[in-house]
Amino acid sequence: MSTVLGATLLSAPPAPEAGTAPPTTYIYTPGTPPPSGARSTPDAPTERPSITPPSPSMVAMPIPEGYQRVAGPGGLVTTVPKGWKITRSTGPGAVQATDPDDSQRFVRYGGAEHPPVSLNQSHVDYAKTFAATKPGYESIRLDAVTYRGLAAVEWEFAHDTDDGRRRAKSLYWRIDGIEYFIYAASAEQRWPETEAIYKTMVANTTP
Repeated sequence: MSTVLGATLLSAPPAPEAGTAPPTTYIYTPGTPPPSGARSTPDAPTERPSITPPSPSMVAMPIPEGYQRVAGPGGLVTTVPKGWKITRSTGPGAVQATDPDDSQRFVRYGGAEHPPVSLNQSHVDYAKTFAATKPGYESIRLDAVTYRGLAAVEWEFAHDTDDGRRRAKSLYWRIDGIEYFIYAASAEQRWPETEAIYKTMVANTTP
């Protein structure tokens, strides 16, 4: 599949807070290895219109109410809900923060050296592999976007599990040889509140 570079802007409202920094080794791929089965294949990134966003500094910004600032692998700093349990995730470059009241609702974030292939192509390829292992896979969006003036990829999808349908969304971008990411997932019925957490992370993440 070919990639198409678009330009959507993920603007950045106010944010972060000082919190404890988790371990610094862990994953940049979304989700964990899934159950077998498969359906549709993902689309290549689609074009989006360009917007001009603010580029606030993360240094002295207020932390959103109910959140804490956390540091992740590769020097990434973001915000996650207060009280969520922070643990290592599998692979290099990621940590996970899990809702203490719902182990199936979590976010991941971090950064690691990226593979020797373009950002767009690496995620088109990965999405195809991922789709082939997820029952009921649905590609909601796989877009080339712009994040803080940087080329990025945003991927949103859903699939079936033994516990019901799940939804997830992730953002990937690269700086100086490191690929950074933010990822959020939950049961589909809890997606509206989970997506709000994802958007808060995007708005309050650096670099």
